[in-house]
Amino acid sequence: SVEKGIARGLSLRMDHGTQYLSDHFQNQIKFWGITPSFAFVAEPQTNGVAERFNRTLKEQAIYGRVFRNITDVREAVKTFVELYNSEWRVEKNGFRSPDEIRQAA
Repeated sequence: SVEKGIARGLSLRMDHGTQYLSDHFQNQIKFWGITPSFAFVAEPQTNGVAERFNRTLKEQAIYGRVFRNITDVREAVKTFVELYNSEWRVEKNGFRSPDEIRQAA
């Protein structure tokens, strides 16, 4: 069982597809405390950023590995996200890391 509000403070970028707009999905992310962040209509590049991150995450942390259990998967994803935020230089951010962008804001 997952407790209410477990993901409070996180936001999820998504397009306007029916799977994301469904009452079931919206109620679930609300229960978890996730804030929806919809991509702008007629600007596919906003959704492309999220899709590219998901692809990079899978390539760097998931593909080619054998996990013993879900805890190992969570740890691999957590480690990747920490490294991505602190170390990865992202072109769209002027070759600064996401942490550097947040600190400058």
